[in-house]
Amino acid sequence: MILRLGIIIAVFLSADLASAQVVFESSNPMVLDPALKSVVDSLETGNPGGATVALRDILGKNPVHTQALRLLISSYLRMEDFDRAINACQQLAVHDTTDTGVLVALGYLYQRIGDMILAEQYYQQGLALNPDVIAAYQGLGWIYLKTGRLEQALDMTSETTERRPHYALNYILMGRALTAQGFFEDAAIAYNRAFALQNDLREQYGILLQELGLRHRLRR
Repeated sequence: MILRLGIIIAVFLSADLASAQVVFESSNPMVLDPALKSVVDSLETGNPGGATVALRDILGKNPVHTQALRLLISSYLRMEDFDRAINACQQLAVHDTTDTGVLVALGYLYQRIGDMILAEQYYQQGLALNPDVIAAYQGLGWIYLKTGRLEQALDMTSETTERRPHYALNYILMGRALTAQGFFEDAAIAYNRAFALQNDLREQYGILLQELGLRHRLRR
């Protein structure tokens, strides 16, 4: 089995932040250690607890098994055990200093527990290794929006647009930042762009566009 190892994180940051998907993976596809097949099966069938037990046993025998560490992080994330996920990410970072994904994952995890300073640092470190990581730009954008650095938030949306112009959630972030700046018509354009690219976002974020229309009497 060949697997681009490690973690797909379904991220629901908070009511104030957009839902997003962060893909944390090693830079190259890797052949999965056969001893981990049952662990992958457990994760795919919705049993992260069972996967965690097996992975701890494997890592007890081989603490530098980086594939097992990546899967352990995935298990903790599925259980929303963010403190243990952070510890596992830090262990992985020691063994693999070139993995941008682990830095971005640490940025996400610290953002999730509310430590915006460390989150920003790890996102920036990830971008220093790979300036094309969309998840890092998006994470930074939401941090900047939350902390009132609106121009920087918009800079992150521009960086994302340059690299992935059809990434729909970027336009939700853009709309939020433009609304905060008072550019309501531009914000409406951004929201409509997001919905055109991914129609199911309208159910969750359509209220933002509706509020713009009601409060500022924008044309539909």
